[in-house]
Amino acid sequence: MLGNKDFDDKTSEFQYDRGWYSITDIIGEERNTIYKSKNAQEAYMKWNVYIGRKKERMSPEERRKLREEQRKERKNK
Repeated sequence: MLGNKDFDDKTSEFQYDRGWYSITDIIGEERNTIYKSKNAQEAYMKWNVYIGRKKERMSPEERRKLREEQRKERKNK
């Protein structure tokens, strides 16, 4: 196990096993894998976003759309 985080109603685990990184939610006896990847960098980023340590990064396309919306709002004021 690489890390775990306790939330109000569940526990989340970040694990590495046989070349796979995974994020698993544990609620009582039930285990739900919510993310699985072989890419270490992507997996660590997802874990940090999931536990609230970092904000998720927007893709360049999402940033472009956001900027366009903000420009339209400024023009309408």
